Amino acid sequence: MNNPLMTQAEYAAHRGVRPSAVSNWKKAGLLVFAEDADRPGKLFVDVVRTDAKVNARIDPVRGAPRSGSAGSPAPAPVALGDGGSNDLTKVRLDLVRQQTVGQALKNEQAAGQLVPLVEMQRRATELGRTARERMHAMARDIAERLSAETEIRTIVALLGAAIDEVFTELADQVERGALAEDEDDGDDVPIENEVVPTSEVA
Repeated sequence: MNNPLMTQAEYAAHRGVRPSAVSNWKKAGLLVFAEDADRPGKLFVDVVRTDAKVNARIDPVRGAPRSGSAGSPAPAPVALGDGGSNDLTKVRLDLVRQQTVGQALKNEQAAGQLVPLVEMQRRATELGRTARERMHAMARDIAERLSAETEIRTIVALLGAAIDEVFTELADQVERGALAEDEDDGDDVPIENEVVPTSEVA
């Protein structure tokens, strides 16, 4: 077919059904619309994509939804009315929004503001392990001193100061990237497509 875009009436003739059937398909969200560069200002039925959706949902013998599909949710394309300028504006705005969000993610990833989710999980696990090891080392270092104390308040104060020192040092190393440098000496981690902001990575 030379022109894959049709009006709803043309699409009804293409499918060999009444225009009312096409209107029902539109209400069910089965029609896919697109712009035609040769006919600006209106939306037309994308024949190839609409055929695929209609064929998947409509029984060719009965012309109604296939058995068992009535309860399934219909696809959710952009809501369309009578093909007026408001609908066209909605389609364009949605496209611009998607392109803007996608480009923003690409820019942040290129600038190092995004890292793979698997890398964030690995670093969080490593940070937890490091914190645990340092807390155990701190406990061993001050155990003898604590055993010599009899005042509860003194023991609590000593523990609090030691814990603060451990986590202050750990936070400083994270901020300087010292922990990340140590981790880079290990095995490489496979990169996934999913990314998260580096601000969430310890």
